[in-house]
Amino acid sequence: MIVITLTDCPKSLRGDLSKWLLEINTGVFVGKVSARVRDNLWKRVKDSVKNGRATLVYTTNNEQRMDFRLHHSENQIIDFDGLKLVMKPSVSRVRQLEQKRRSFSKAAQIRMAKRKQAHAQHEQYEDAENSTLFSESTSSERYPVDYVVLDLETSGLREKLDEIIEVGMLKVVAGQVVASYQVLVHTKKPIPRPIEKLTGITNEMVSASGESLEVVLTKVESFIGKNCLVGHNIAFDLRFLNHALRKHGCRIITNPHYDTMALYQEKYDSKKRISLADMTTALGLSQKPIHRALQDCRAVQEAYEVLRKK
Repeated sequence: MIVITLTDCPKSLRGDLSKWLLEINTGVFVGKVSARVRDNLWKRVKDSVKNGRATLVYTTNNEQRMDFRLHHSENQIIDFDGLKLVMKPSVSRVRQLEQKRRSFSKAAQIRMAKRKQAHAQHEQYEDAENSTLFSESTSSERYPVDYVVLDLETSGLREKLDEIIEVGMLKVVAGQVVASYQVLVHTKKPIPRPIEKLTGITNEMVSASGESLEVVLTKVESFIGKNCLVGHNIAFDLRFLNHALRKHGCRIITNPHYDTMALYQEKYDSKKRISLADMTTALGLSQKPIHRALQDCRAVQEAYEVLRKK
């Protein structure tokens, strides 16, 4: 099942989509097609929508049971612990994006398209070179056996507005866990009710047992040291952690890091984003994530060990 919505698009595009999908309302198309047809339709939409906007929603086998794509939208797709969400920008940002989108001349758009194509070709070339380099070494040589697993629980998705509420870490030597660290963190603002339900971490818990962020950051830096980091969608965790470090005048974490989501995509030749819960199920692992930092670290560590040896 797929749903495509179009806004400010050429009539010819609507007519084209009507060959494959049912237009149940103006600019709203629904239908059931194969994944190949769906991707071709979406490519056709992006090529033909001009200055209009488009969205695609379709069912798939992941934790959310659906996926979506946006084109020329002011909304921003955000990844939260493997869940795909949408963040709406401020009113001023919407106006800025709208003005920028409509201000380009046709010649400028052609130049940007050429630059984008050249950039894509360059990335493909680099990917090919990387794959050649990787093929010369075994899987176990490519990924470290000594590392620190990192996972954060946060009060939201925006590092500048939301806060770290829990930190979990595992220190691994030669593939074996030798130390662990888990702590709740005091917050300046109340934890939203949906986050309390998701994580089980309440405002009462962080008030009673939490440590100050400044103290926690010092311990985190000491625990990580010069080790490589491993995490699931670890860019999210590092974004929050480094923002906190900057605010407290500390050096940011620049250690090499490995993302189990990217590793899973590489090993299974998949471009789909996958949550930690779905990945542990797909790999048949014993450790299951529960949106608590230390337990999620255990799930990540088990997944990493399986994937790096594959």
